Amino acid sequence: MENSIIHIMNDYGYIAIMFFVVLENILPFIPSEVILTFAGFMTSKTDMIITNVVILATLLSIIGSFVLYGVGRFISEDKLIRIVDMKLCRMLGFKKDDIYKAKEWFQKKGKYTVIFCRCIPVLRCLISLPAGMAEMNWIQFAAFTGIGSLAWNLLLVNLGAAAGNSWETIVAKIGIFTSALAAIVLVLLVGAFLLFIKKRIRSSKVDQDSNEE
Repeated sequence: MENSIIHIMNDYGYIAIMFFVVLENILPFIPSEVILTFAGFMTSKTDMIITNVVILATLLSIIGSFVLYGVGRFISEDKLIRIVDMKLCRMLGFKKDDIYKAKEWFQKKGKYTVIFCRCIPVLRCLISLPAGMAEMNWIQFAAFTGIGSLAWNLLLVNLGAAAGNSWETIVAKIGIFTSALAAIVLVLLVGAFLLFIKKRIRSSKVDQDSNEE
């Protein structure tokens, strides 16, 4: 898939970048690190300009993120889980566990989580769902998505431009870093979930004791 993305971007330039940036904000399996780093590399070999690529990618990231934000805003959690658990959605890279994780993370850290998660593959896409489900103000959502996306885009596009023909090495190193970061996030999510369960059990026990009295 990555080779196909690179081939299309190489042939269609800005138009392909626009298409894939919107798509990677909707489908978790589209690798933003490949798209943006290769786009940076293209600025060193074509008449494409880093500033234009970054601005375009940031604006389209905001636009694309509103697709899943809208889904989260207008579809109930139970219905959303049932949809995501369908075979087609699983084939597209969606997992119901990812939705639980993203929502739990959002509820724990609040709206500012949007900025941070925009710099983590997979979560940068899925964070739009809990933001919508929590009915986060759409202007704040757009602003925080823009801030996080701008930081991510600036980093990857400039790294790709600086690396030149070695851009794939950068992608590999970013993959290692983001995998480690995702593991840390997962541990935090598990810890938050266990604390949540513990509080629920304690609360249920208190209610049960009160009813017996």
